[in-house]
Amino acid sequence: MKKFTNELKIGIFILLAIGAGSIFWMKTHKIKPSDTYQLKTSFNYAGGIRPNSIVSLSGIEVGKVDTVTFVYDKGTKIELVLSLLKSAKVRTDSIAYISTSGFIGDAFIGITSGTPDAAFVEPGSTVPSEDPIELRELMKKADSIAKNLDAALGELKGLGKTIDETGKSIQGAMNEVGELAKNLNGTVSDNKQKINNIIANLESTSVNFTEFSDDIKKHPWKLLMKGKE
Repeated sequence: MKKFTNELKIGIFILLAIGAGSIFWMKTHKIKPSDTYQLKTSFNYAGGIRPNSIVSLSGIEVGKVDTVTFVYDKGTKIELVLSLLKSAKVRTDSIAYISTSGFIGDAFIGITSGTPDAAFVEPGSTVPSEDPIELRELMKKADSIAKNLDAALGELKGLGKTIDETGKSIQGAMNEVGELAKNLNGTVSDNKQKINNIIANLESTSVNFTEFSDDIKKHPWKLLMKGKE
């Protein structure tokens, strides 16, 4: 059995590649122009979208992007012309958006189904759009949130320090009050006998004065005798 030459192997590989490419082309161009109608939509940012990008309605592939052009009317916008199957009806309150197949797949145009009461759009109409979130803007917001969190944590740390210092001051004041009470107790204990003697003398003096007052009331003439003496 003869072995395949390198030239024959290369020829077979090229034929297989051409066949695969033909199948892919037929698959991506299976929609005939006569079976489609066109709609427009626009975005401020349309990363990853290019001609022949898939268009889906409610998650089902129904068409492709025909053209991608810039429109300079009150700013810079990207206008897309979409070719959809005539059987794919888009409602007036449907929203066009940009999404990707999987996490890092190709970008495509998605269109929401809209509400049942809304009418269907006419060919050539413009579908309202919803801009995608740019990764750059998302990173900026994440950075801003991180900075705000750092600032909040710093304030919490400062508040914790203030609370700790206040607690220490209160504890110090309580210690001083305790020491004062201790000193007062010591002072009272040390002079308890003297205080008792003073109180006893005051009570005795009070009794003597009461007796003297009663005696004068009964014998007022004693005052005259005291004056003569």
